[in-house]
Amino acid sequence: MRDGPDSNAKANWLMDARMRSADDLVVDDPPLPSKRNVLSQAEIDALLRPKLPQGALDEPEIEPQQIEPRETQVFDAPSPVASAEPSSAQLNHAQRLGARLALALSSGAGVKAAMAVTGQAGFSRGDLPSLMQGKSSAVACIGPSETDIRALVCIPPLLADAIIAKACGARGSTGRIGDGWSLSAIDCALLEQLLVPFGEAVDKSFRLQAIETDVAYVTSLLPINEVTVSEFAVEAPGLRSELAVIEGDFTEHEEQKPAAHVTTERPEMTAVLTARLATLTVPLSRLTELKAGSTLLLGLPADQPIELLSGGRDGQPAFEGVMGRKGNKMAVKITKRLRGFKS
Repeated sequence: MRDGPDSNAKANWLMDARMRSADDLVVDDPPLPSKRNVLSQAEIDALLRPKLPQGALDEPEIEPQQIEPRETQVFDAPSPVASAEPSSAQLNHAQRLGARLALALSSGAGVKAAMAVTGQAGFSRGDLPSLMQGKSSAVACIGPSETDIRALVCIPPLLADAIIAKACGARGSTGRIGDGWSLSAIDCALLEQLLVPFGEAVDKSFRLQAIETDVAYVTSLLPINEVTVSEFAVEAPGLRSELAVIEGDFTEHEEQKPAAHVTTERPEMTAVLTARLATLTVPLSRLTELKAGSTLLLGLPADQPIELLSGGRDGQPAFEGVMGRKGNKMAVKITKRLRGFKS
């Protein structure tokens, strides 16, 4: 029986295989099927690349940093207007004032006490009631007239009691000082007679106008916003107390006082100030994920001053300040006026 074409092909294939080596029998992997019959190397690499889990390439969520809360500044607390040390001229003025007050106390009340300057600082008039509360039992109001008070001499309870005791012939104290002790109307009238020399001691053109005990009332009598407080230590036999003099610089105030026929009133205007903490750019996807407790980092130091813009959000930076609280409301305290701003 004759073999067909398939049989002959098979016999020839077997004979050829016996005559070839083992290496010659290795057949390359056939190409993978595709529309082009053969895949490119890039397509093969893509098929062999391991499949990553869904979301593996997404940006990891930024863990919020633990931020220590910064203590809110309270603007109600009294603070010196200027932190600089008093000049030599101011100290010389305080020393001369102390010498004149010592002579006035000796000539008027008969109390010979040494007075030494212990401190001097500038304050806002609005801070005086909290500073003087509980420290002054009597306040001597001094000025050129009853309607123009220029200085206040604060007399603490110990010194006021010693002056009254000296006038009544007692030694040291009247023995009345205690909780809730305050000067009576007779005490104030007596002090008003004894402290008359205090007026000229402050200024030759001034007079003692009244002795008051209401601190808030007497501080409102000063027609100026910034004052200087000079403190003195008072020492006498059997007495160690203190005394404070509150003065205002009226020289500049009087020079700038407009003439009666000149009108300097400006028309009322309204300005818009916008406090800008920082400018932050956030992806829209991040905004949609925000919820209560999320944290947005501004990228600024905690003590970075805030800017006050004149004219809205796109206005010109006019001032720098710090955020704080006054009473039960948020407030911004101006610390610097920017040079580029023109009012």
